[in-house]
Amino acid sequence: MKKGYLEFPSEKHEQSMKEMIQAMKDENNPFGINGDGFFERFGTYQQWVSRLKKNHLGIELDDGFVPSTEFLYVVDDVVIGCINIRDCLNEALRRQGGHIGYSIHPDYRRQGYATDMLKQALKFCQQWEIEPVLITCHYENIASRKTIEKCGGIFESQYEDTLRFWIGGENNERF
Repeated sequence: MKKGYLEFPSEKHEQSMKEMIQAMKDENNPFGINGDGFFERFGTYQQWVSRLKKNHLGIELDDGFVPSTEFLYVVDDVVIGCINIRDCLNEALRRQGGHIGYSIHPDYRRQGYATDMLKQALKFCQQWEIEPVLITCHYENIASRKTIEKCGGIFESQYEDTLRFWIGGENNERF
């Protein structure tokens, strides 16, 4: 496994991001695409990046949204993952969604990339004093559950079809 890194989306990622989103759509993943900053809601890549900048700064947020930062996980200049860190939680995110949402390109799954991406995101959470961190996944998404647990996730509860895990804080210092 080559080492990847987190990077804020820019023009240089446009084609690679579009290819990753298409690959995820083509596989008909029952869990959907998570952590992509609602990529497909925007007419152009530039509009998406513009919205992400506003979300990061917490300005002109859509109803129900909280300030958040989108990162792309890049290996050899190819986007193979996306992860969204939410600065705080509203009631909806406390139930489902949590502080972090993420996805990995289907061709790069089961190779440790999701774990590495999440660990890097958790370091940002620690630097930004977002702790403890709530991460959720669908109860049937075994791969995501294992990723969360590898990163120190402690299962707290299930809300409908969503499993809720906490990482960090006084009771769990594993970043």
